[in-house]
Amino acid sequence: MGHKVVGLTAAVLIAVVCYADVAQAQWVFVARKGLGIVNRLVNQATDKDGQGYDVATVLLEADANKVYSTAVDLLTGNSSLTITHRDDPNRTIEFTDGKILAGMKVSRLEDHLAQILISSTVTPGKPSGTSFVVGRVFQVCEKMGVHCTLGKD
Repeated sequence: MGHKVVGLTAAVLIAVVCYADVAQAQWVFVARKGLGIVNRLVNQATDKDGQGYDVATVLLEADANKVYSTAVDLLTGNSSLTITHRDDPNRTIEFTDGKILAGMKVSRLEDHLAQILISSTVTPGKPSGTSFVVGRVFQVCEKMGVHCTLGKD
């Protein structure tokens, strides 16, 4: 079961990151209008063996390396979280609270424009990752001194 959770998390992260890299140049200028707006994508699993996902993303007018180091500081300073994997050159980190596994990637879009992407798995009968994922995004925003709000569709 653990391998399924890690595999699904990795697949979601890879798909979203690849899409973001391909489309980056086309939407950077438009994206500035969305600075600080946290957007979510959630898929709740419907059967007991299925798994869903919870993804949150936000654009910050800040240096990507600074955003990543701030996120790492927040995660390592939280005694209720455990870092399960860390890749500093690629600005990715995976962490868990013992119930929910999540992954975060900070991408550099321009010199002072960064994107935070966080995803977690959603398993029937287990706590939802929604507040867990969005909470980590808001912590980084607050620590960076950037006002972030939850997007409305």
